[in-house]
Amino acid sequence: MNRFSPVIVVLFVAIANFSPVAAASGEALAEDELKFFETKIRPVLVKHCYACHSAEAAKTRELGGGLQLDTRMGTHQGGDTGPAVVPGKPTESLLLAAIKHERSLEMPPEGGPLPPSVVDDFAKWIAMGAPDPRDGKPVTVGVDFAKARDFWSLQPVRKPATPQTGDDTWPRGDLDRFVLARRATMDLQPTADAPRRVLLRRLFFDLIGLPPTPKDLQKFQAAPIEEAVDHLLASPHFGERWGRHWLDVARFAESNGRARNMAWHHAWRYRDWVIDALNNDLPFDQFIAQQIAGDLLPAADGDQRDRQVIATGFLALGPKSLEELNRELFLMDTIDEQIDVISRGILGLSVSCARCHDHKFDPVPTADYYSLAGILRSTDTLYGIGPMGIKGVNDSHLAAIGSNADELAGPAAEHLESVKVQTQKRNTARSDRYRVVRRLADTKRQLDKATADKQSLEIAITQMDAEIKDWDDRIKSMDAELAALVASPPAQPQFAMAAQDHAKPSDTQIRVRGEPSNLGSHVPRGVLRAIEVAGLSEIGEAESGRLQLAMWLTSRNNPLTSRVMVNRIWQHLFGRGLVDTPDDFGFTGSPPSHPLLLDYLAARFMEQGWSVKNIIREIVLSRTYQLSSDVAVNGSELDPDNVLLWRMPVRRLEVEPLRDALLAVSGQLNRARPAGSTIQKIGVFSDYEFNFQVKLTPEMVRSDHRTIYLPVVRGSLPEMLTLFDFADPNALVGKRDETTVPSQALFLMNSPTMIEFASHTADRLLRDATIGDAQRLQMLYELTLARKPTEVERQTALSFLASEQGATNSPSDPQSNAEISRQAWLGVCHAVLASNEFRHLK
Repeated sequence: MNRFSPVIVVLFVAIANFSPVAAASGEALAEDELKFFETKIRPVLVKHCYACHSAEAAKTRELGGGLQLDTRMGTHQGGDTGPAVVPGKPTESLLLAAIKHERSLEMPPEGGPLPPSVVDDFAKWIAMGAPDPRDGKPVTVGVDFAKARDFWSLQPVRKPATPQTGDDTWPRGDLDRFVLARRATMDLQPTADAPRRVLLRRLFFDLIGLPPTPKDLQKFQAAPIEEAVDHLLASPHFGERWGRHWLDVARFAESNGRARNMAWHHAWRYRDWVIDALNNDLPFDQFIAQQIAGDLLPAADGDQRDRQVIATGFLALGPKSLEELNRELFLMDTIDEQIDVISRGILGLSVSCARCHDHKFDPVPTADYYSLAGILRSTDTLYGIGPMGIKGVNDSHLAAIGSNADELAGPAAEHLESVKVQTQKRNTARSDRYRVVRRLADTKRQLDKATADKQSLEIAITQMDAEIKDWDDRIKSMDAELAALVASPPAQPQFAMAAQDHAKPSDTQIRVRGEPSNLGSHVPRGVLRAIEVAGLSEIGEAESGRLQLAMWLTSRNNPLTSRVMVNRIWQHLFGRGLVDTPDDFGFTGSPPSHPLLLDYLAARFMEQGWSVKNIIREIVLSRTYQLSSDVAVNGSELDPDNVLLWRMPVRRLEVEPLRDALLAVSGQLNRARPAGSTIQKIGVFSDYEFNFQVKLTPEMVRSDHRTIYLPVVRGSLPEMLTLFDFADPNALVGKRDETTVPSQALFLMNSPTMIEFASHTADRLLRDATIGDAQRLQMLYELTLARKPTEVERQTALSFLASEQGATNSPSDPQSNAEISRQAWLGVCHAVLASNEFRHLK
């Protein structure tokens, strides 16, 4: 494995040649010109500039502003901001402005501008034609792509030979052989296999995010484990479990966030598309391609076309600064967020770090960043809200879908435009009324202080009072008219957040230091040069380039896409990826603990048609996955972090399976998918009139459906999600935080939510009056922990129940006795539901 840094290297070393025959024009310098340069110019450059702007400086640091001043060519060529010297034109030469500390340029950066006499010398020198005896090419600082491709993650994915372990009894397949070979280097012995019920509970939570029922345990207790795995992979709940993993990466939310946190009524379509795609085992290369350019891919029929359009909502889901008045900054910030989620989410590279300068560590020059930016700048992001606008069909509208979309879209758009116009008229009227109110207040103060001419002021006040009343009547009429307009919309097409090609695609320019208004050279639309993929078609003038981007991302010759995804899958099944930095496969990320295993899985993933289900199946049927979580003495000493996979780590349930399990065992879970989203109940306009923030009521987040269907509002998540480390929807999250804080324990012990779960669980156990407490206790343990209670647990619980029920039992009051029994069982249920074992997988 070749791990090196930095990638930014010196490609050519300047050859200093101080021959007096070289000149700015290539002709010999006159003796007076040579003397002027050597006595007036070179000493100043050496003293004040070479420390940051020379070939020697480039060996140990980045050239300041990309500017090199120790050769004639470098001085004329300039840096990020343009030519430093324009011979014969002092006023156009940035070097002269810099040493005078003008035009926001300051060189040297400390100590103030150079003395006027020095400035005069440089002005005279430039006016002379900037005669310069220094030959040689400037240092070329940039990315050595050939050397960068030696790095482990940028090397092609090649299926490695299966290692010979000398042990044919332990491995159940090639995956285990790679693990065994790696473990043998430390002479580590694995733990025993997990008991069947422990394994079943692990499989159910890992694959569908729900606990096995007692019937499930009975059905699969003696059956081949493959039957249980195939049953779970075929479940519609598989997509709900694994779809949530991808939604973390896609920074899914149903509101914009930030200062103008408006609701997105149609984001749920993308959520449901992800769930369906995973349930249908849509090949991962198509899964990615459709999210980048689904609208540009061929479709067999209208339904498939709509699904592919919905998939491009991936590009529209990021938070946006809708209050931003600088439209160019708004656009470039939106593009930067899209580049970040594409590059880190799919490639495991932080390409956004190259927005202002070449990437400090990874082989991503700024030019490549703006090649990608050109593609996304040539793309319209359809999310339904424009900068400083309101929700509706405006600068950034929505994609109409459905068989009658074209027929209905026109009238719907006209209606929304009418609502927008009417709203603006009403708001203008309110502003006009406010100005009159301000004048009235000022006039009243004048009247209080006046000693003469009070009558004219009193007349003015009377007139203003009448004008305010008139505005009140007009605004009331406008409000009624607007309410009637909103209440009677025409038939609406279905809408989706999406992306589409801009009407006039074009290349873009580098933004020097990331400043939107500081334009540098044009760069063609394209992909990262560090990752070469043969056979990509050229980006035509009328194309955005998204289709080519999608093909590049999903090519089998792209070394990152398959590696990053199988690593994410491994992480969700083992709690830790083979690469422990799932969003960073670059030079600052962690190297793989099992590089051969990672490449084996990536190659198998592609061999099997990019099937997510198939690669999960291979992993969970491995002996490595099916190990127990018991701790062995030599393992904990030699490999305390279990990097070499000698045991299955104990893992905490994320908040979604925790909440879903509580609903399931308490008998409240509605397993059906709800229609649409609760967020659609929030009004389009009136809720945002003043504070521009989504307001959810407790009823809106109270649901018996699975947690993936709860509304995800940026800045306003349900309490339980916030407490138990739900992924921050403002950014891509490839690896969730796992905190242990007092508020979590307090929630489990004292919250009305947990008491309600315990109460419903107790009612479920008490529903069958024909069974006794011992049977109920076994049922509780099987529902929650997939096992029977130990003898100690059994005796402790039954003793507690007997003491609680017997102490206050009244033969004359059966109803009271039933409630006493219920309260006792509520306590037992609450204790089990709040236990560590319920919240963890062994």
